[in-house]
This record gives sequence, C-alpha cells and structure tokens, in this order.
Amino acid sequence: MILFIIYTLLKKYKVQRWIKTYSKISKFLKVSIHTIYDSLLIRLMLLLPIVSIAQNVQLNYKIMQGRNDIGWLRIEKNSTGNKSELLLVSEIKTKVILPITLFTRESSTFENGKLIYSSQFRKTNGTTKLDKQTKLVEDKYEVLENGEKVKLAFPTVYTNLLSLYFQEPITSNSVYCDRQQCFVKITKTEDGGYKMKFPNGNSNCFYYKEGICTKIKIDHSFYSAEIILKP
Repeated sequence: MILFIIYTLLKKYKVQRWIKTYSKISKFLKVSIHTIYDSLLIRLMLLLPIVSIAQNVQLNYKIMQGRNDIGWLRIEKNSTGNKSELLLVSEIKTKVILPITLFTRESSTFENGKLIYSSQFRKTNGTTKLDKQTKLVEDKYEVLENGEKVKLAFPTVYTNLLSLYFQEPITSNSVYCDRQQCFVKITKTEDGGYKMKFPNGNSNCFYYKEGICTKIKIDHSFYSAEIILKP
C-alpha cells in the first residue's frame, strides 16, 4: 500500500513537472515566432519605400525596312523619387547607295515632370555627325553644339520625343524635338497613330497599346522604316 502511494505521488509529480516544462516551451515558441514575424515585417517595411520610388523599365525594338531587319533600338527609363532618366541606344545597318552603319545614343532627364537635361549623339560609318547637349539653367535652356552655346527662348519642356515611348500623348498638342530645337505639332491619324512632321519634311507616327509605344512609322526623304516593339 505504501509503495502504491509513493508510486502515485511520483507519477503525479512527473506529470506536473512535464506540464510546467511544456508550458515554458510553448511560451518560448510563441515569443520566438512573434519575434521572427516582427523582424520580417520590419524588414519588409524598410524595403517598401525603395520599391515604391525606384522603378526601371526597358523596351526593346527591331527596326524594319520592308521585310528586312536592319537594326535594333533599346530604351530604358529609370525613375527615382521625382526624377526620371531616359536612355535610348540604337544601331542601323543598311544600304542606300553604299553600306551605312548608323549608331545613335540619346538621353533625357526629367525632374518634377520638367526636362532639365538632354543629349543627342550620332555616328555614321564611324564619323561623328551629331553631338548636342541641352541643359536647363535657371529658367532658360542652353544648347551646346560644336563648341557653341545658344540660349533658347521658349517655355519649359514637359514632353519630348524620348518620353513618347512611355507616354501616349492623349492630351498633348505638341512635343519638343531636341535634335531640331523646336516644338512640333501632334496630329491624330485615322488609324489611331500620333503623327509629328518635322521642319526638314521628315515625319514619325507613334502607335500605342496600354500607354506603351508599340510601333513607330518613319517617313524620311530618302527612306521609310518601322520601329516595332519586340514581344
């Protein structure tokens, strides 16, 4: 009888001890899980502002002349906060009378929606044909080309040709052409495009899908071509 009482007491003691141990383990696990969860949540919250203000978009196009693929074009848009930087690079290899290799590099920087800098660089068969920079100084634009600086007398630029790759000009009547230093009229065409005719007689017509440029028809005095977005 005494042995049975001792056995019962020991068993009860072990059960109580196990319950206390289990309770401690449960509390520890709950605290640890909450700590890990809070830590992960804080890290995600720290990352969210970076994701929301830093965006990068890249579009790749092929350049077609009839059925011939004559080149490529790539344009990137990097946005951080209130500043957006656009960079276009392209290369064309074709033949008019003689073989021609045309390399182009253009950039634009917008701050608070306003153009503050742009550049145009072009080489034909290895020879530099264009090297121009436009910069907003106080409230006037200055153009530097061939070592000469010229001040332009027109209002602030909010849309130029590079920005049209990412922005359909639904409400715009004109767009700035950095290369020719002038605003050109935008005309809506019957097939849904936006046509711009330049002072030299050439014209471009932009086509869009969901706000992104999918095709550009180029009508040049010496040739015609299409810039088509790759899938």
